[in-house]
Amino acid sequence: MVTLKERENKAEIRPERKTGKGKKALKIAGIVLGAVAVLAVCVVVFISFPGWPWDKVIPNENATNQYIRDYLDIDISAHRSGAGIAPENTMMAFKKVLEENDKYGVDTYEFDVNITADGELVILHNLTYDKTSDAVEFFGRENVEASEITLAEAKKLNMGENFELNGEYPYRGLRGEDIPDDLRVVTCDEVIDYIEANSGDKKFNYIIEIKSLGENGYRAADKLYSIITERNLKDRVIWATSEIDVSEYMAATYPDMPRSANPQEVFQFFLCCKFGLDLDKFNVTYMALHIPYGKSAGYNIVNLGTKKMINYAHRYNIAAQYWTINDAKYVKKLAENGADCIMTDYPQMAYEAIEELKK
Repeated sequence: MVTLKERENKAEIRPERKTGKGKKALKIAGIVLGAVAVLAVCVVVFISFPGWPWDKVIPNENATNQYIRDYLDIDISAHRSGAGIAPENTMMAFKKVLEENDKYGVDTYEFDVNITADGELVILHNLTYDKTSDAVEFFGRENVEASEITLAEAKKLNMGENFELNGEYPYRGLRGEDIPDDLRVVTCDEVIDYIEANSGDKKFNYIIEIKSLGENGYRAADKLYSIITERNLKDRVIWATSEIDVSEYMAATYPDMPRSANPQEVFQFFLCCKFGLDLDKFNVTYMALHIPYGKSAGYNIVNLGTKKMINYAHRYNIAAQYWTINDAKYVKKLAENGADCIMTDYPQMAYEAIEELKK
């Protein structure tokens, strides 16, 4: 016979029985996760189903922005004047695009500017010449900024030093008088004057990005505005900058000059589009979005090139222009989605991709 004491001892070592509450919680969690998964699938199917409004290109029939193009009549812009076919932002690149434009189909030149110590506006993507030229060797140190030296000093550099083509560096090692004039630093007004004088009946547009910072950025904006207005080109130029303070200076000082959205404005635009807000309530003053896509956008971790985004831009009379599109499949996708302009290092690739798409 089992005594009372023995029963108590067995009870002490017996595993604790799980309550019904734990099982119920797990069951509820499973139901919730299942519902979320089903909802996610439904959303994906719903938004990708052909025929829904955001799956169609919706043109703005009342658009007054000349940079908004007809469907598939997409602008091809030579990024950094065609960085994949000649040393970037050099007169050699500008000339090549101009002279061979029958195979490049370029409508717009895109390039970057910095202000020099003596107030000239030079064509240069970075703040320094280190990446593209022999500047480190010439100046004896790294990170000599364009704003630290004069135009005359800058023109002694070989701007083709680090240009690679098919695994080779065709202009490396050129020094002194051996450097061709079209591989030396060139100014904004020199480039524009050359293009305007040699383009015949073709009227190119320009996307010009100010790279200088702070007070130098303000000086660059003043100089650029002077160059553009002296040549009556305001209707063919969109200026840009990623520096918010410089962008605000440009917008406040030169409101008559078309500009692109700065990063802060792009983020605001993105949120307004996502949540269906009325962009007019934010009093935007930019005419274009200069935004990345494909590789430049981390392979679209955040996709800024959807039909919905482009339709939303067009609804508010804003052109959707994309950088840097060096892959034919991305060129075609943006064209299909109604984009207005793609900036590319390889304009011939883009031109052929678009022509193939049209067929």
